[in-house]
Amino acid sequence: MKRGIGNFLWNCIEEKKIKKKELCKGLCSQSELSKILAGSKILSYFVMQRLLERMGISTESFEYILPEKDYELCELRYEIEHNLQEKRFESIEALLEQYDSKIYDNTVHKQYIYYIKALVKIQIGDREQALGFLEKSIAYTMSNGVYHDMILGLEEIKLLLFYEKLKYEYKAKTKRGQKKYYHFLEIMKKYVDDTIEASIYPRITNDMIEICIEHKQYKKAEELCKKTITLLRENFMLDGLLDHMKVLRNIYHNRKVDEKETHQIEQMYRALCLFYKEAGDHKEEYLIGRSMKQISLGADAIKQIRNTYQLSQQKLANDIYTRESVSRIENRKKNISYKKLREIIQTFGIDMDIYDTMLKTTDFRVLELERKMMLCKKRRKWNEAQTVLEQIKEYSLKDSIVNEQFFQYNTAILQYEMKEINVDEYKERLERALYLTKPKQFDIVNGYLTRQEVYIMNCISISIYEMGNKEEALNLWSQLLEHYDTSVGYDIFNYHNIILILTNLIKIEEELGNIDRAEMFCKRVVQLSKMAQRADRIGTICDSKGWILEHHKNEKEKAYPYYEQAFWIFVLFYQDQFSEIVRAYYKENRKVDLRKIVGEDE
Repeated sequence: MKRGIGNFLWNCIEEKKIKKKELCKGLCSQSELSKILAGSKILSYFVMQRLLERMGISTESFEYILPEKDYELCELRYEIEHNLQEKRFESIEALLEQYDSKIYDNTVHKQYIYYIKALVKIQIGDREQALGFLEKSIAYTMSNGVYHDMILGLEEIKLLLFYEKLKYEYKAKTKRGQKKYYHFLEIMKKYVDDTIEASIYPRITNDMIEICIEHKQYKKAEELCKKTITLLRENFMLDGLLDHMKVLRNIYHNRKVDEKETHQIEQMYRALCLFYKEAGDHKEEYLIGRSMKQISLGADAIKQIRNTYQLSQQKLANDIYTRESVSRIENRKKNISYKKLREIIQTFGIDMDIYDTMLKTTDFRVLELERKMMLCKKRRKWNEAQTVLEQIKEYSLKDSIVNEQFFQYNTAILQYEMKEINVDEYKERLERALYLTKPKQFDIVNGYLTRQEVYIMNCISISIYEMGNKEEALNLWSQLLEHYDTSVGYDIFNYHNIILILTNLIKIEEELGNIDRAEMFCKRVVQLSKMAQRADRIGTICDSKGWILEHHKNEKEKAYPYYEQAFWIFVLFYQDQFSEIVRAYYKENRKVDLRKIVGEDE
């Protein structure tokens, strides 16, 4: 069996003891799944996502290089969901017709179309027809709506939740109906506890908490609320967090709770409210699947790789395509199949699959450890990150330059942050890691970059900055941003890297006195964080706004509320090192300890 997504899926199936028949039910045939596992067939991005979801696999670290057709469908979904938020229902109808014309009879896409139709109907008040559309949508991958003995994915759970909620509120809002609905939510919660990532959790617990409060079961409501909030905080997720914090505040008013705990939740809630006020009004999300993945267009990737390695279209074409065909693919005038896309990528000797991760592995447990290490690094818990990295090394990973690159650059980062190497050695080791997959001299704007390569380049920029070469660091970060701004696609498809780059650009532009650009980038990060519902950088942005007001606009009193907001956002997401820096600065300048309640003794 070949290495790749097929082998990865096979190992997941074996490890989790999943029946192949149940895994592919409603998505593809068993024979198709067998071909995928054997590496002789690659399904569309959308079906592959569903298979991964049904196995409870977090795909946050996956990268996707898509052929034209799937990329166009991703773009159309983005447009449809944006118009849904803006309540442009006539535009949605036209976009759905366009979407339908591109999908043939694929069940996943048909399910999506009817779900969107249901969302439109509920917003215009036609609940009866909305229920009908939801029933049709469910039937495409869950025949007869049976879910008790099925393997469910994230999107299918969202769909069932919305259907059962609407049915309860519209047709069965009685004591018996409520009991039945609560039982359904308990089933979904148990299923999610065992298999699915945190993003779906608030959609389940929201109504459970509401029902508990209605019956004055405040302790149970508090437990559900706290668990959900903790899960979201630990994973830097915003979706559902503000609503659950608001409910927890109200619960505290009905129970005797420690004053410090009440004070902390109140301050964190206010800080988050200020973020949403800055980003725009907080809206409840009902969308079935806004993409938060790292997505690149195959044609764009081919052109960028060719330019990076200075290959002519003729040399690229070789025996795969004619030069004219390559030209048409790069200009989006010709579609490319998955098979041909893979062949072209392999022509370069690039160690990438159409679906890829930072680590080359067929063991999903390794990817979970990698994700855990990334969270430790975001919180600057270097010793914990080091422990996880050592755990990853214990697995027998594929002998790959990408894996070697992963270990080289992460080891360098951790050793530098723990003061074991100096900045010169840090930069040198990062560059050595980068050169494993990139030539020493290449054009960033025209060069295809994996997420791992962007992380390394970002760290190289930081090392250059810390060596005192601000202009050089600014130039590299600016090139990285230009790479994304001139590539095909929306910010939302590459938000991880764009937010990372922008955050560093804000700092250096501010230090160089380019305040207008710094503030423009601040606004972009706030908007993008809200769109992506991710929170790992919003505390840093609040701190930057306060610093700009204090040190560049001489408006100290306006700056301090931003420092307070930054402090409580850092506390909210367990970014302890950052919160303590802000706390110390605030105390030195205002003689006030942000952790203490007003009137509390020292």
